[in-house]
Amino acid sequence: NAEYMGRVFKRMRWAGVLLVLALAGCAWARIYTLALKDEHRLHFTVSTFGLVEGGSITLDFTNYVPLGGIKGVAFMVHRAPEESTDFYLNRLTFSEECHLQAQNLEIFGMVPSIIQLDPDTGALLSMDPISNAGLSIEFPTNHSLTMTVNGTAANDYTTSMHLCYGPEEQPVPGINMQIKIIEVGPDNDYLGAGLNELPSLYTAMAVLFGALCAVWAHVLYQHRDSRHFYKVHVLMLVLVFVKFLSLVLHAIDYHYIMANGTPTEGWAITYYIINLLRGMLLFVTVLLIGAGFGFIKHVLTDREKKLIVIVLSLQVLANVSLIVLEETNESSEYRSVWREIGLVLDLACCTAILFPVIWSIKHLRESAQSDGKAQMSLVKLNLFRKFYVMVLLYIYSTRIIVYLIQTTISFEYKWVAAALEEAITFLFYVSTGYMFSPLPDNEYLVVPTEDEDEIQLEQIVTGNKATEGLRNKSDKDGLRRKPRGDTRETNVDTLDDQD
Repeated sequence: NAEYMGRVFKRMRWAGVLLVLALAGCAWARIYTLALKDEHRLHFTVSTFGLVEGGSITLDFTNYVPLGGIKGVAFMVHRAPEESTDFYLNRLTFSEECHLQAQNLEIFGMVPSIIQLDPDTGALLSMDPISNAGLSIEFPTNHSLTMTVNGTAANDYTTSMHLCYGPEEQPVPGINMQIKIIEVGPDNDYLGAGLNELPSLYTAMAVLFGALCAVWAHVLYQHRDSRHFYKVHVLMLVLVFVKFLSLVLHAIDYHYIMANGTPTEGWAITYYIINLLRGMLLFVTVLLIGAGFGFIKHVLTDREKKLIVIVLSLQVLANVSLIVLEETNESSEYRSVWREIGLVLDLACCTAILFPVIWSIKHLRESAQSDGKAQMSLVKLNLFRKFYVMVLLYIYSTRIIVYLIQTTISFEYKWVAAALEEAITFLFYVSTGYMFSPLPDNEYLVVPTEDEDEIQLEQIVTGNKATEGLRNKSDKDGLRRKPRGDTRETNVDTLDDQD
């Protein structure tokens, strides 16, 4: 089993590493160039940034080439998400007229800032500054704009682009253009409000996981000769260490983005690789613990082996979707598709790791009803029920609750969702280590080996034979001694017979 798991993990690891190297390029940044080629979409998001007083968003649009059929081109700036333009954008899709006019938008109760371009040259139609509810837009050149806000208008701002076709035209490839985007907060902070706490957050969590790694290594060293020490305990140590490295690299990556506006490619690729290994190790560890490998049995079934291969494959694909999301900007046509693919794959992995726990619970329940070790089976059954509930809570909290917080919390507290996810993960690691620690008082970790079972059975059989032999011998000796026995016993027996 150990060799099989090693081969599978090694193949999946190298497959994932090659995919990471193939996909990693210019990672998520705050200074980047958006290249539009044969762009025909009616509307799409260019950027979303937490803009506060002292910060700015700058757009430089160059190399504009109209490909025909375009009647109007414009940028739209609005707050997100409370002034969402979804309803308006859907109406645009089925509209026969160009509605890139502020007065038309008022019909839907929205007054975003509209910056119109010449559909033939791509230059600004007007360079007059715009002031809209605390948002100020200035135009340094006829191919650039800069957005700033005052203190009362601080918010998450979305910049979207719109193409408008004439009634006789079809949405065909409409324009080519390059847009350089620079998003910066006060004091040259490129992460923006709500995200600039992330480097400190990941550094603090790295310290916690580093301490946890040291504590767990100390526990394993102290009990390295214990009969409760299993290989899965070493795997748990490797998982915590890889998680620690992942947090360190994540903090470094965000630090460079905050300071320079772009990440360092080497650190970004290293983080992707380590994060891939962390995800694979996490699911394999939970699968092995849930299957009771080392705790209630020494051999994995074929069904459990196949499940591990499936989960590792899904985890590699889920990490690929994560890399694609990180590497593509918000305007990508396929970004939402990859987000949905990643969500489905991640939920599939989370669902799959519950099956071994369910199988172990079923096995222990049947064992408690059939064999002679009912008390030990019931103790382990209670343990695995708790572990099942804990895994469920971990999945529900990190996949659903964190997502709900991300989509509902105010823009300046976006970091809270990441903090909550890391805190829940830390508690999950600590709780799992405490439940399955190799301490002497963890009697539910005792798994009799096959040799121990044979010795125990042999002792029982030998003991029964010896007892039976002594009993037979005692009976024979009693019969031999009975004629010469004590007369008082004979008399008593005789009196009893007479009675």
